[in-house]
Amino acid sequence: MLYLLLSILCTTSLIYIFKLYERFNVHTMQAIAVNYVVCILVGLCFPGGTDVLQPQIFTRTWAYFAMALGIIFIVTFYLIALTAQKVGVTVASVAAKISLVIPVLFSLLVLQTTVKEYTWLNYLGMAAALVAIVLSSLRPRQQEAGEGGAKVSPLLAVVLPFVIFLNSGVADSLINYTNQYHLQPHEASQFTMLTFATSAVVGLLIILYQSIWQKSVFRRRSIPAGVVLGVPNFLSIFFLILALGHFNNDGAFFYPINNIGIILAGAAGAVVFFKEKLTALNILGLVLAVLALALISYQEIIANLF
Repeated sequence: MLYLLLSILCTTSLIYIFKLYERFNVHTMQAIAVNYVVCILVGLCFPGGTDVLQPQIFTRTWAYFAMALGIIFIVTFYLIALTAQKVGVTVASVAAKISLVIPVLFSLLVLQTTVKEYTWLNYLGMAAALVAIVLSSLRPRQQEAGEGGAKVSPLLAVVLPFVIFLNSGVADSLINYTNQYHLQPHEASQFTMLTFATSAVVGLLIILYQSIWQKSVFRRRSIPAGVVLGVPNFLSIFFLILALGHFNNDGAFFYPINNIGIILAGAAGAVVFFKEKLTALNILGLVLAVLALALISYQEIIANLF
């Protein structure tokens, strides 16, 4: 249970940090790029972390999947930051964690690895997830986002969470596919490190592009901001793996519980720390998101709790 709580805390803190970037005028992309470098440095301290430095790692069948995942990671990370800053912490956490629907469908229809029989309640949960994103994203016309007071386009407020939903779902599905057909258990740390390394390289290339063609100046505060983000980012994956093992690798039970915790912690922090005002529709969307995750895996939840 401790690892589960630490996983929830570390993951939720990432969205909080993104919100604070806006308050302290941190260059988000620069800090995200530094964050992935920090993830690599932290990862090198763990057993097997230095294996990513060996050239033969690119001969592995999973290497290109790891690099593709690294690109998806940094893009999604930036969109989550943008959503937390411009739309809200609550909707950012809902959009990222309700994406469980996509890997569930991928496992059911493509990998065909699921052993349970899906009922109408499971499918109802998947449909409810989509409605939850819309309801949690709706903002009153007069509501302003961010410290700068710029109004959020109603269309952007819905599109951003949906793109996060799709990207996060594709990333999880890619992990499932790679783990099923290409990855050996002892290669997990190498896969994770190569993914982070790819994200770091993409982030540094973006910064280089911005500095040359957009005359963007690298801000010193991006370094401590990236460190503050990078440590919990790596630990969120580390504790996630430990917690999953504690639950006997029962992802169908663990992930909904973990994601429900992140959504609720994100909403609580949004209200308490950032004074976000949730409308009745937003609260309904939040409740629907939790209900959706519970319905998707209600069989596993009942089996493990009763």
